Amino acid sequence: MTEQTFKRRQGRAPGNPGQPTSPDPDSAWQAAWAAVERQAAACRALRIDGLFDSEPERLDRFCVEAAGLWLDLSRNRLPASGLDALLALVDVAGVPQWRDAMFAGHAINGTEGRPALHVALRSPDGRHRDTVGPAVDAAMQPRPDPLTAPLKVGDEDIRAAVRNTLARMRAFADAVRDGAWRGATGRPITDIVNVGIGGSHLGPELACGALTGLSHPRLRTHFLSNVDPDAWQHLARDLDPATTLAIVASKSWRTQETAMNALAVREWLLAGGLPEEGLHRHFVGVTANVAGARAFGLTDDTIFPFGDWVGGRYSLWSAIGLPVMLQIGPEAFDALLAGAHAMDRHFADAPPARNAPILLALVSLWNGLVHPGCTEVIAPYSDALARLPAWVQQLQMESNGKRVDRHGNPVAYDTAPACWGEPGTDAQHSFFQALHQGTRIHPIDFVVPVPDAGLGQAASGRPEGGAPFADSGALSRATTLLANAIAQAEALMRGREPAPGDPLGAHRACPGNRPSNTILLDALTPASLGALLALYEHKTVTLGWLWRIDSFDQWGVELGKTLAARIEPLLANDGAPDAASKGEAGVAALSPPSRALLDRIRAIRARRRQG
Repeated sequence: MTEQTFKRRQGRAPGNPGQPTSPDPDSAWQAAWAAVERQAAACRALRIDGLFDSEPERLDRFCVEAAGLWLDLSRNRLPASGLDALLALVDVAGVPQWRDAMFAGHAINGTEGRPALHVALRSPDGRHRDTVGPAVDAAMQPRPDPLTAPLKVGDEDIRAAVRNTLARMRAFADAVRDGAWRGATGRPITDIVNVGIGGSHLGPELACGALTGLSHPRLRTHFLSNVDPDAWQHLARDLDPATTLAIVASKSWRTQETAMNALAVREWLLAGGLPEEGLHRHFVGVTANVAGARAFGLTDDTIFPFGDWVGGRYSLWSAIGLPVMLQIGPEAFDALLAGAHAMDRHFADAPPARNAPILLALVSLWNGLVHPGCTEVIAPYSDALARLPAWVQQLQMESNGKRVDRHGNPVAYDTAPACWGEPGTDAQHSFFQALHQGTRIHPIDFVVPVPDAGLGQAASGRPEGGAPFADSGALSRATTLLANAIAQAEALMRGREPAPGDPLGAHRACPGNRPSNTILLDALTPASLGALLALYEHKTVTLGWLWRIDSFDQWGVELGKTLAARIEPLLANDGAPDAASKGEAGVAALSPPSRALLDRIRAIRARRRQG
């Protein structure tokens, strides 16, 4: 950022109500950011492996344990002096103050005037125990615990509301799993279809896939998000209307894709012979808009609410997690919440220099400066975590894909690198070639659960009502998986020099010096999964505070929705304009490429009609 840019920002309006005041947010932040930029520019030619020789304490400083996870952040082009500069930025950006404001329920989502209280969804309620104890101040005097203290938004007691919804979810899950909740024809539920999109879809899908070894033997969980008719038609082929339960998950109850898919499921249930008066046995709603769910035909006993103070991509821990609880059971779901809470506790109490989410955020920010234009790769070495890259992608890119700061001023630095990935070892045989020898550097997170023989059996699945499949080679393959994860991090850092006289030496050479992080899980359990997801949540919001942007709104998503609503009538009736679309005037309002696409679609449909 240039000095002129900062000068233009002097005297700007104060922050939004409810936001904490950072220490000297302009001049001090300017100086700290400039110091980080200088350090980053000077480190672009550093060798990562050389840092271990010059910094004997490097592993101690760059490895941290939190909530059952172990993070190794040492394989980055980040020297100790660079980390010191980043930690100074943490201080002047007011990250600790913003963190405390989030836990306290302040309106840190400034553009919408809302708190961001996903952390309150997983605070102990007596079902899972907080083993760390209350936080203390510098003088070791007890203070109210921000993670469990009474909390209100307006007149609503947040803790009580969360406890009430969780109790209702547990009772419902027990009834479905025990067979007490039956469909309209008296048969028990066998299939659960979660109808949602975005945060109402990715979090539950990830958790259900990750914890499939804990699945109820009678229940299968499916996810419907894409409005493409083929998605539902393909899924419905294997379902029986009499034993299917649909969970309509929509925070606003106005999401077009979810509404259309919910109606498609409703029509399918009726076409399958179910009486309309019995549909309440096959539909439940999860929403912050209870009135909207009622208008759809749901009753209060089949509506599971959550507050608008929960962002969609942060909502797994709310009633949005109902399909997860149905699949793995209330006790395991409590363990998921407990793992996330343990990471919340660490984030709230650990000093920045030993705080796992803060350190992970700092490494991400640093890599964006040292490797301009880089993306971030997520490579889970567990097939059960196949949806982790997609979940992190939405979390980070929807939260931090912003071009103005929280005061509406354009930012002069990059935010929200593109995030993508696939599970190893499949990834090694697709895009790792580019990571090792490509011209662009893409830092990578290796997410590695430590498997054992038991995990190998669980991953093989269970026939309904039966014992685990025998798999004598599971442990051997799990060992190969671990070896590959370690080897890839090592190879990216060390590289390979060509052998003397090798005619293909230039082709075989790998430059190395490629950054990576390793996140090690003792095992893939509900608790460790909860801690892992909370780690990425806190990393994401920390980056937002460092960049001085709002990580809790997503106004950019709205533009495409608005334009789609205008274009849709133009595609009805084979693309013939109608009154609702203002006829040809509606077409004329579109850009030339969009008008050409409409013409092309009309021509394709016309050819089909002609045979």
